[in-house]
Amino acid sequence: MQVINFLAEKYYKIAYDTFFYIEDNKKAHKYIEYALEVSPNHIKTLKLKGRMLILEDRITEALYIWDKLYNMGEKDFETTSKLAYCCAQKGEYLRALEFCEKSAMCVDLGENEKMFSLYRLKIEILLGAKKPASAFKLFKNALKMLGSTYAYELKNSYSFLAFYNDSVISLKNVKRAF
Repeated sequence: MQVINFLAEKYYKIAYDTFFYIEDNKKAHKYIEYALEVSPNHIKTLKLKGRMLILEDRITEALYIWDKLYNMGEKDFETTSKLAYCCAQKGEYLRALEFCEKSAMCVDLGENEKMFSLYRLKIEILLGAKKPASAFKLFKNALKMLGSTYAYELKNSYSFLAFYNDSVISLKNVKRAF
């Protein structure tokens, strides 16, 4: 049974509000540290810290936080997708792809927003790993799987893949968006 530490919750809430509403990163980090002093494994605080570090482009530190969360048993979509992102940013493409697969296990087919972000991430990882053929194949599959709005967004982001190997792909899912 997990015991709630009310002081850590209070500091977390102040850090959250300070970061997202006041936009004072320095002060938010201060309250995060207060929360983690009181409760070093406070999940919500660690997730907030991991998000902030990614937004501040402090990938090595963010990777440490997301790894810690994963090793604590947090194997949800956010944790695994953030791990995939951090690993990709560090050039650890194989590990990033492994976390993409774990992240995909946390998504239902109807969750288009999560599926969209996961497809984008995996395409980016495959392109970074210099596997354009695999990225192209995933791109085509994603267009079939996603709803029209997300397919249209993906098509706009990766339209250059449509010309990979002089291939022309069917964009009927995208046409439905108009």
